[in-house]
Amino acid sequence: MALILDTSDLPPARRAGAVAEVIQFSSSVPTRMVYNCPPEDVSARFEYFTFGETHLLKSENTSQGLVTKKGADSDLLVVSVKLAGRATLTQAPGRVLRDGDLFVTELWRPFEFFDDGGENTAFYIPLGRLGLARDYAVRAGEAMHTSPLAGQLRRHLEIVFRNADATSRGPAAAIVGQATADLVRAALIAAIDEEPFRRDGWDQNLITVIKGYITEHLADPDLSAERIAQAMFISVRQLYKLWETEPGPLGQWIVERRLDAARQDLTSRRGRNQTIAAVARRWGFADSTHFSRRFRQAYGVSPREWRHTTSVHV
Repeated sequence: MALILDTSDLPPARRAGAVAEVIQFSSSVPTRMVYNCPPEDVSARFEYFTFGETHLLKSENTSQGLVTKKGADSDLLVVSVKLAGRATLTQAPGRVLRDGDLFVTELWRPFEFFDDGGENTAFYIPLGRLGLARDYAVRAGEAMHTSPLAGQLRRHLEIVFRNADATSRGPAAAIVGQATADLVRAALIAAIDEEPFRRDGWDQNLITVIKGYITEHLADPDLSAERIAQAMFISVRQLYKLWETEPGPLGQWIVERRLDAARQDLTSRRGRNQTIAAVARRWGFADSTHFSRRFRQAYGVSPREWRHTTSVHV
């Protein structure tokens, strides 16, 4: 999806309401719009793009204010760049936003955003994808602009914003969303330089994030405990300690997910005309003999027999 609203295409009486609908659609939070001009003079243009479980909203607008209510049912964290113009945000007390400023809003907290007009871009990420507690995300978000990684994140976001249309339509859209969320997470942690995970019930949330990371990187032959721990900003020892709550070893869980992905791929439109070895390599098995042995142990048939049996039934 790209352009979702250009108020110049609407009758003047519909413009203010249409802007409010777009804002609420992108955030899932009830929002009251405030204007210092007659409704017919409201002007805005919005573009919306999806990147897997994350999404992006680009806007060009005249002066307007957004006011959200307390107790909003949302777990979205939004990282934005004020591309042009001037604005103030109550979730960043005393901070005036100007061209190029990076800022964070947490949609589960009420806020007021008063924009003098210009251009804004906002990247929406589910908090669960970041694996951070709400209070940690709030403290880190307030300090995001001071993070050692703020400049790198800003440059990355500007590239994503610039190429949003083509990237969001391509096969790498979800991967770009995942990479952006990972960089946001790193920048948040670096902003307050504090261990993000405590024994306060968030271990299971982190396990969910770890499983998501593994699933996203199943095809990476270099996927290892070291790589996973590094991506989660924890030690390998912490990773294995967290995994003790799971029914089986970490390595076994990875192999099982790779086998399942390969099993589906063997009969997919892409994989059914490829060699067994090619499918095995795609899912991290460098040795096709080892892959066939593990496949038979898991499913009771060889990869070739599985492909033949499934194709016959289809």
